[in-house]
Amino acid sequence: MLRTPRAETPTHYISMGLNADLDLAMKRALREMIAFICERTGWTAAKAYKSCSLAVDFRVTQNVNGEKGVHGMLKKGLLF
Repeated sequence: MLRTPRAETPTHYISMGLNADLDLAMKRALREMIAFICERTGWTAAKAYKSCSLAVDFRVTQNVNGEKGVHGMLKKGLLF
C-alpha cells in the first residue's frame, strides 16, 4: 500500500518520508523503500530491510516550517 509519494529517475527509485520529527521521517522513508522492494521482488520485509542497509542511500531533503523530509535512493540494477 502506497502511503507516501515515490519517485523514479533514469538512475534511481526514490522513497520519501515527511514528519516534524526527523527520526520519524527517516522511518517512513525506510518503510516505504522496504514496501517497494517487497512489491518488486516478493522478498520478506526482513530481507528487504537488510538490502536497504547495503544498497539504499538516505538523505535529508528538507527542513521547512517544522516539517522534515528524508528520501531513500536505490540505484537501479542493484537489487532487480
